[in-house]
Amino acid sequence: QVKLVFIHYNTLHVITSHLYHSLLDFGQKKRKRSRWSSETPDQKTIIPGMPTVIPPGLTRDQERAYIVQLQIEDLTRKLRTGDLGIPVNPEDRSPSPEPIYNSEGKRLNTREYRTRKKLEEERHSLITEMVGLNPEFKPPADYKPPATRVSDKVMIPQDEYPEINFVGLLIGPRGNTLKNIEKECCAKIMIRGKGSVKEGKVGRKDGQMLPGEDEPLHALVTANTMENVKKAVEQIRNILKQGIETPEDQNDLRKMQLRELARLNGTLREDDNRILRPWQSTEPRSITNTTVCTKCGGAGHISSDCKFTSSFAQRPGEPPQSAQDKARMDKEYLSLMAELGEAPVPSSGGGHSNPPPSGPRPAGPNNNQPPPVSPKTSIFPYWRPVSS
Repeated sequence: QVKLVFIHYNTLHVITSHLYHSLLDFGQKKRKRSRWSSETPDQKTIIPGMPTVIPPGLTRDQERAYIVQLQIEDLTRKLRTGDLGIPVNPEDRSPSPEPIYNSEGKRLNTREYRTRKKLEEERHSLITEMVGLNPEFKPPADYKPPATRVSDKVMIPQDEYPEINFVGLLIGPRGNTLKNIEKECCAKIMIRGKGSVKEGKVGRKDGQMLPGEDEPLHALVTANTMENVKKAVEQIRNILKQGIETPEDQNDLRKMQLRELARLNGTLREDDNRILRPWQSTEPRSITNTTVCTKCGGAGHISSDCKFTSSFAQRPGEPPQSAQDKARMDKEYLSLMAELGEAPVPSSGGGHSNPPPSGPRPAGPNNNQPPPVSPKTSIFPYWRPVSS
């Protein structure tokens, strides 16, 4: 009898409990088990202002924006509450990588750190996608974009062309060429490798090698986006190509750098490039420049204003003397000398030469030639004695 009473008591307790739960679930739709999620109702992401039912007629971009925003809010909730989804049972966890410690002996790559970093990277990619879908989207307040840097190397062929100063072409006067490329492309450029540091220059204080010192000479380009890196790499390659294919005296970049260096040093003359040759002048010629004097052959004045009145000046436009004119002048000279009583001695070359003076010649450094005779003193040659 005691056994029967105990069995009836347990049966009554089970029935009562079942009726109690049935009354609680009365009027509520039974929740079906989902294979896509194991979350309980208290783990659902609730966003104020977000509709729980997707309205019909949305485009694919709008549907994707709705899903991405839900994922962003879910990841933000996990990061704020610390619910990173790490299994409590160590057997259910994934294998840990090799531990990394800092200088103080503290482990850096813990499971919590790796999980949080993974969630932050996932949220960053979703926020980037969301900004592309909706430019007016504002990320969460605790969101900070990761400081990821994209880098690339451009090898400098210094060993193949040792006579070309590639480092000088890239850096420029006082580093201005490199600074302009960095400013234009929003990138950071560093020259590294063998030959990037001059001999005798102080390196690191601890005596260790500089980063990339054991590598060939190269330019390291780093930026936030791949597009900026590509722009900087393209400009560096163009400079290297120009230095290889163009001689130094014809390299426009080199000329510009030398001019800028002279300007920085204060040795640049601005009028150097303003000097134009007559055939390079493009200005119209004025009437003053085209006027030519008929007496002296100069430009800029007429013959009546000419100050050069010498009869021995060569007059432009006159024909050259012929052989008959020269012979006539020689004949007149000989007749003049005959009247004076001094006939010139013919030379072996068929011409005539003046006889040596009979009197003493004045001392001086130019004794081999007679000095000119002034017409005011005498009309006779200085070597002829004048009779009293």
